[in-house]
Amino acid sequence: MKKSILAVILVAAAGGIAYYLLQKEKHENLSTRKELVIGKWKIDSLVAKKDPTKDGLALLLFAMDSNARKEVYDFKTNGQVIISLPNDSLSKKDTSSFAWGKDKELLWKEKHSDSAAESMLVIKLGKRDLVLRSADSTLVYFKKVK
Repeated sequence: MKKSILAVILVAAAGGIAYYLLQKEKHENLSTRKELVIGKWKIDSLVAKKDPTKDGLALLLFAMDSNARKEVYDFKTNGQVIISLPNDSLSKKDTSSFAWGKDKELLWKEKHSDSAAESMLVIKLGKRDLVLRSADSTLVYFKKVK
C-alpha cells in the first residue's frame, strides 16, 4: 500500500515538473521567435483569402507598382519600421511602427502617431520567412533580405 502511494506521488511530481518545463520552453520560444522579425524584409507576394473581387483592386495596384516588390521593410528593435528603396538614394523613406499584441498578434501603425493599429496575425515567423494575415484575411508573404 505504501509503495503504491509513493508511486502515485512520484508520477504526479514528474507530471508537474514536465508541465512546468514545457510551459517555460513555450514562453521562451515565443520571445525568441518574436526577435526573428528584427531585420530587413521584402514583400514576396500577397494572397487574398476572402473575396478576390473586393480585394482585387489592392492586389492589382500592388502588382502594377514596380517599386512595391523592391521596397525593404527594416524592422528595428525599438518598434520602428523603415520602408525604403535600397537602390534609390533619392526615394523618401517612410516610417511605420509595430508592436506585439496577444500571443501571435502584430500591431501595425502606418504612422507612429496613429492612435489605431491594424492587427495582423503572425502565421509563420522563421529566419527567412514571415507570413502575416490581415483583418480581411489577406496573406502577406515576406522574405528576409540577405
